[in-house]
Amino acid sequence: MFDDELLDLANREKRILITNDKDFGEITFLQRKLSIGIILIRVKGQKAEDKVKLFKKLLHNYSDKLLNHFTVITKEKIRFVSMEDIK
Repeated sequence: MFDDELLDLANREKRILITNDKDFGEITFLQRKLSIGIILIRVKGQKAEDKVKLFKKLLHNYSDKLLNHFTVITKEKIRFVSMEDIK
């Protein structure tokens, strides 16, 4: 399945897309293709357990900000960009 198709499927099913593929940033910001929400995990070289901890932190502290946002998780921080600001 291609990235565009995957994003379309997530939108049709009203699901937030979780990925580590930076191409979704290009699709969102350069092509201006909006979505219900995208979480981009940018954590390299860490154990799966550490990634899970970061993801749990995101869900615990910021679950109310995930819809209609492009969210980027790194080891150092979590960033949110509203889909409204991308239009």
